[in-house]
Amino acid sequence: MDTSITRHIVTVLTELDVPTADVTPETTFEAMEIDSLLLEELALRLQRSFGIEIEIGELVPEQTVAEAAAVIAAKSVAVA
Repeated sequence: MDTSITRHIVTVLTELDVPTADVTPETTFEAMEIDSLLLEELALRLQRSFGIEIEIGELVPEQTVAEAAAVIAAKSVAVA
């Protein structure tokens, strides 16, 4: 698991006004009560941040933050 990508996802969630105080890599988007619209906004912001393309359906409510980080890491993202 890429912790820098995980941390960045949590940062973006915070920017989207999602409470992240209790979020761990094993927390699902569903558990954070993130709906599909907010999940798409997250995907758009991550696309811009990392310069990648995230297809519809690659981030889903049942996914954990760590699983989402793995999707992004699989796209050969370099994080400083």
